[in-house]
Amino acid sequence: MTIAALPDHNNTTHPLWLKLFHSYRHVIAPLRHNGWPTDIEIAGGENRIHADLGDGTELIIASVHALPLAPNEVTGWSVLRLDIEDNARHTVLYDSTPEGAQSHHRNSLIPLFGRIDELDAPKPMNRLVVSATYTSPSGMNHYQAAGSETPGAAVARFFEWSRLLVASEGYQHVWERPEEDGYPLARYERGGHVTTVQVTRSDD
Repeated sequence: MTIAALPDHNNTTHPLWLKLFHSYRHVIAPLRHNGWPTDIEIAGGENRIHADLGDGTELIIASVHALPLAPNEVTGWSVLRLDIEDNARHTVLYDSTPEGAQSHHRNSLIPLFGRIDELDAPKPMNRLVVSATYTSPSGMNHYQAAGSETPGAAVARFFEWSRLLVASEGYQHVWERPEEDGYPLARYERGGHVTTVQVTRSDD
């Protein structure tokens, strides 16, 4: 498993930084699984995600303006690719905010990371798959979400699937494997039904 190290600076004990870093884990973790050091900027109320691509550029991810404290208030993602030495040199990579070119995708992670996947930036070569096992009193079913994907895209799909289980299907999140112990794996329950969503290597 390849995942970028956590940030190492004085803000990591700041309550606002901790809240945002945890709240936007569904965006930050996929970037880190691509091997890109990722942080939250809180200075001046900016509240933006920064990911260092390791080639002299970085991604800046926000929403219409700064990221709101509550992720469910995000109406779309705005992504810039900036030259670290000269911020005037930048490219609008993706914009699903209400007035953006990709506004029809709103706050979905799948198209966002599909676009990020196209970047000519260093990232791991291994491929991952996302799957879910549904267990009920009547039996068990196993589903795979898609074909093999880059680590970032697969981890984003894991979070999207997990979100839909809770928001649309009424499941409760009951357990998740600690980040340092391996690829994402989480368990959800609903009235005697148990669903396990996990990310594994495509060759496992």
